[in-house]
Amino acid sequence: MILIDQVMPSYDRGEVHRRGTTASPPALWDAIHELEGRELTLMRILMGIRTLGRRADSGDRTVLEGFERMGFCPVAEAPGQELVVAGIGQFWKPSGGLRKVTSKEQFLGFEEPGYAKVAFNLRIEDNELSTETRIAGTDPQAQSRFGAYWLLIRPGSGLIRREWLRALDRRAGRLPVG
Repeated sequence: MILIDQVMPSYDRGEVHRRGTTASPPALWDAIHELEGRELTLMRILMGIRTLGRRADSGDRTVLEGFERMGFCPVAEAPGQELVVAGIGQFWKPSGGLRKVTSKEQFLGFEEPGYAKVAFNLRIEDNELSTETRIAGTDPQAQSRFGAYWLLIRPGSGLIRREWLRALDRRAGRLPVG
């Protein structure tokens, strides 16, 4: 069983992206923790649009530190294999309506109506690097609101995730920088 199944076994929306790699698993694992925001140009641009320029994140912060700064939290980890990060918010609102996640238990127990719970992983297995994103609304209204928002952002979300996998592979030494 993959860890994201323990964190979010049921969900309303989801997306998976995969990338074959010849990079070593230890190098990929290091890249997951060390990748800096400046290495993801498209992500910075799209997040700048999403936040209407309110969040001018520093490019020298790691991507994971950026998510933690927003209120997301690593909630499960199998070192060298899989990392799961979770967040709670009203993502369809301009502010994002983010609630700080402090632990796996807090995330699992959160049931306040009007929110969406998001979990994503980064996983290394059999010469493949993947990321899966899962979203569950806490009530029918949140499910509906997130569904409409997802229709709008899903293409950009997919582009960001593919860029992220490419950058991890590059950082791990498979691709030339540039």
